[in-house]
Amino acid sequence: PTEEVITPETETPTEEVTTPETETPTQEAISEEAIPTEEITTGETETPTEEVTINETNALIREAIAEEIFPTQESTTDESITSIEEVATPATEISANEDNKLNAVEENFVPAVDSNSDSARNPNTEENITEDIETSSAENSVVDTDREIEAGNESSSEDEASNLDREELGVENNAKIAEETTKPEDSAESQIEEEAETTEESSEEAEAEEAEESSEANTDVVQLDRVAYEAQFQEAPNDLAIMMQEEFQLTQFIDSSGLQLYGTVPSVQSISRRLAELAEQTGKTPAFINISLQSDRLESFVVLPDRTVAGNKNTQVASTNLNGIDSQPEKLTVRKTVKNTSRQELIATATEFRAEISDIRKLDRTNYLTSARELYRVLIEPIEAELEANNIDILVFSLDSGLRLLPVAALYDGEQFLVEKYAMGIVPSFGLTDTRYVNPNQSSILAMGASEFEEQTALPTMPLELEAILRSPRQGESFLNEQFTIDNFVAQNSRETPFSIIHLGTHAEFKAGDSNDSYIQFYDDKLKIPQLQQISDQLGWNTNASPVDLLVLSACETALGDKEAELGFAGLAVQAGVKSALASLWYVSDLGTLALMGEFYDRLGDTLIKAEALRQTQLQMLHEKVKIDDRQVVLSNGDLVLPENYPQGTLSLSHPYFWSAFTLIGNWN
Repeated sequence: PTEEVITPETETPTEEVTTPETETPTQEAISEEAIPTEEITTGETETPTEEVTINETNALIREAIAEEIFPTQESTTDESITSIEEVATPATEISANEDNKLNAVEENFVPAVDSNSDSARNPNTEENITEDIETSSAENSVVDTDREIEAGNESSSEDEASNLDREELGVENNAKIAEETTKPEDSAESQIEEEAETTEESSEEAEAEEAEESSEANTDVVQLDRVAYEAQFQEAPNDLAIMMQEEFQLTQFIDSSGLQLYGTVPSVQSISRRLAELAEQTGKTPAFINISLQSDRLESFVVLPDRTVAGNKNTQVASTNLNGIDSQPEKLTVRKTVKNTSRQELIATATEFRAEISDIRKLDRTNYLTSARELYRVLIEPIEAELEANNIDILVFSLDSGLRLLPVAALYDGEQFLVEKYAMGIVPSFGLTDTRYVNPNQSSILAMGASEFEEQTALPTMPLELEAILRSPRQGESFLNEQFTIDNFVAQNSRETPFSIIHLGTHAEFKAGDSNDSYIQFYDDKLKIPQLQQISDQLGWNTNASPVDLLVLSACETALGDKEAELGFAGLAVQAGVKSALASLWYVSDLGTLALMGEFYDRLGDTLIKAEALRQTQLQMLHEKVKIDDRQVVLSNGDLVLPENYPQGTLSLSHPYFWSAFTLIGNWN
């Protein structure tokens, strides 16, 4: 990785203005041209490689068992990262009345009420947050000299929030975000002028690059004024910047899915308080992490749980020693800026990482560690001190376009994978996530799947997978092959006592382009994602009382490098009307999937938290406690015997190819 140059960011001192409760804070409207609704994506320029089919994947695994090929951990090698050319995509601007104000709210998104529309949805939102937490903290700047990271730890007043109409977004795709600004002190005027000059220069360069790309692409689409948006975003206080990202990601999801949603963007205070309530309820402390990729930098935002909710005032922000000062005032958000990197470079690194780690032909290599280390350095190291200082257990990621298909569990610090430190999950946005906790021991399981298909590759271990899922003491019903139909799926989920966990052992694919191309394969037919939304409406899953806590897709694949496929995967739980989903980023061999699923359900009964159950399963595979040995799948709570047509021998499942593909989407509790 190229050595970064530390450029300490000078924050604009702000003058705090106290106003009566009846007054409205002064606001400065952000120009319509400055706020995009669609991000600039990049195309892949990978060297064409021969695709490995599912049959070839399973054949390679059996050959590895027969020959006792063990994946080994080699030393990392320095490999150059091929840059991917950035290509602008059509953009839709956000516009709305200029008098829309960012008022604090304590609710997330709820469905548009339209009895005549099948697309009116409820993204399963939290109802228990009812009042604001007043926070006020001084703005501080921390420069991490060891990691060459700039930290802009800013704060905003309680009045900075959002009250944006989801119905407008769903129908008209319009919204406007107003930014509250504060007056700079006279003593900082010279610093502001210098920053303005620097910003102007960088903006001109970026605009020139975008104009050149537009000319080369020979497109009539008006270029997205991302430079102006990024300038506004970079200068916004922490609370407002996080809400801008929430609004931006919500708009992207609505445009992609076609769902009609209305409501309000959750305030940072409400997010922080909800995290604290869940920590008190589950015994595991989560942090919400929002990653924004920009043309010349990466910005990481962390929302920490407000410990005062539980009577604990130990929220801390770690910092370097500046002039003998070791501590920072208590606050709810952390902001870190990594300069001298770009969206284009990071997506190229993420693409290389994904390609290396998901190639079954490279189980005996560790080339992926180079890009895994670089991504860890940029995404995790800047915020790691704060995570450790606040005893965080679970990382809840809301990732920018280009990173949503990243197997974050396999990021590497040089000694450990990220999964060895934290449990984790991803969400399309916090406001689209139903965070309510349900004890999995009280759950009944509907297990359905197929071992053979007319037009798809066979999944020969599926009977064993369904059997393992319903091992005692778990309760539920299973349906295999001819009984695995769309009609039976609807019938089983129409019972008076619904199933809270639905396991579908079948092919599923999120394809590039239109969502109608993405599907879940049943025995007799393909269930397209829009059809899944309609069935969800029919079954009443799109309400705040959705009965389905977890949907599992055990043989899923997702197209890499396509924004629509990314959003389809990241928004799977919302589109299906369920609280959470567990799915794979790429197809893992039948034996690897069987081992992971068998161990996951055992761990879910022990840990009672989905994210922690997945983490424990991945650790068991990484440390070779779960493996294939002499026609047996070795699990923690009892082995599974394989049929005699499987070869004898041992297969280690420690390579992240086997365990890092599985990702928890939505509710992580």
